[in-house]
Amino acid sequence: GANVLAVGYTIYLGSEFENQMVTEAARLIFEAHQNGLLTVLWVYPRGKTVKDEKDAHLIAGACGLACALGSDFVKVNPPKKEGAKSEVIFKEATMAAGRTGVISAGGSTTDPKEFLERLSKQITVGKTVGNATGRNIHQKSLAEAINFCQAISAITFNDAPVEEAFKIYQGK
Repeated sequence: GANVLAVGYTIYLGSEFENQMVTEAARLIFEAHQNGLLTVLWVYPRGKTVKDEKDAHLIAGACGLACALGSDFVKVNPPKKEGAKSEVIFKEATMAAGRTGVISAGGSTTDPKEFLERLSKQITVGKTVGNATGRNIHQKSLAEAINFCQAISAITFNDAPVEEAFKIYQGK
């Protein structure tokens, strides 16, 4: 048999299909938990009525919905607000998430040290449980990507300081 550990589902809050997506997500989470699987929801405010997809209150609402549906994890974009530190305004979302672990989207390609600093702040200040990193890994050579994954792991799982993680990235 397959070694499936978790299932995931995407909800676009504010879209014309929001009701259908929330209903399907609720069913998926219930059935997954009945079968001993973990769940992750990707919840993004999107649609005609959504003026700012990175609004801290909308991101918190997305996390609150994931909690209400009983999901184990929720992946959201980090909130952005002019003049505010993303990791500070992320706290509203992680508090709204309750027992649901909040995972931050990795975002656009960023300088590796800046990325590691942001990740560290998201975890220590914003209280996220990790990060889903795509292009910041996939757009690197294999050796560099492996080092970067090890640096991300050092911060995420071992509370490593950014300087130490950056040395891991550099292969030192």
